[in-house]
Amino acid sequence: MDKELIAQASENLKLLDIVLYESSFKQFEDSHDQLQLGQQNKLAIRAEVGEAVNNKNNALDFFRVFVDLGIRVNDLSNSDAEPRLLYQIEATFRIDYELTNNVDEKALTEFAHFNAVDNVWPFWRQFVFSTINQAHVPCPEIPLTKTP
Repeated sequence: MDKELIAQASENLKLLDIVLYESSFKQFEDSHDQLQLGQQNKLAIRAEVGEAVNNKNNALDFFRVFVDLGIRVNDLSNSDAEPRLLYQIEATFRIDYELTNNVDEKALTEFAHFNAVDNVWPFWRQFVFSTINQAHVPCPEIPLTKTP
């Protein structure tokens, strides 16, 4: 993590919006009682710079980041067999920032990989907890902040 590059991008970006862009929940088995659970986490980031027109008909440069997050929960009870997939949750969040000045692409990339993920993390936690509550499945571990 290059803090100088992140600071350069941060000084020239203004958060406009965070949107749940895409999501899915799939359950593969009905019973989850008395199982030894394991989980796999997914994190992927992609970004783009573009131009848009705001609601006042002014053109503005924007930096858009897509953060793909996911969890797969497995049954690890039988150590002699392959883990059984119980359920998976995935979501893509779109974050739009106004680009107020020219920023080096390297700085934007560094910003996307660290700050953008931090920006969506509370939304991801809420999405997972809400989905789990509605599905009545055991809750996976979602830390308070992203892990490196």
